[in-house]
Amino acid sequence: MNTSTKDRTVAAATPFMVLVVSYLLAPWLLLLLPPALYFIYRKLSLDLSKNTSLAIFDLIVSLVLIGLAAGAIIGSLLIVARDGEFTIPLISSGLLATTLTIVFGLYFLGSLIKLSLMSYQEKPYRPKLSMGIFEALRGKRASNV
Repeated sequence: MNTSTKDRTVAAATPFMVLVVSYLLAPWLLLLLPPALYFIYRKLSLDLSKNTSLAIFDLIVSLVLIGLAAGAIIGSLLIVARDGEFTIPLISSGLLATTLTIVFGLYFLGSLIKLSLMSYQEKPYRPKLSMGIFEALRGKRASNV
């Protein structure tokens, strides 16, 4: 896995670039920027950067899907609690949803930092909560499934 210094530097900067651009311009860029970068890097023949942007996109989509599932469960339990006129300690107060949001945000930030470091060292890294959806669609076998 011998890549150029330019490819390693771009791959290491990609997670932070995605995070900073989506924070400064618009949050919805968090979903659109990694696939756009994937195609740009593929056109420029930057293989390590291309794989890094794909890993970021897989992680984002996986966390969104996990968050939607958790939100559906919490929402349905909240509806049951309201209809039954009783309270569920963490759910009725909204503390569980807030806690999960903070935990997922910190996990995402930590995964981006580790992905950046591992990309610069040219070592593969796949976050544990990443489902590998787009790696499987691309034809690359997912390793942690």
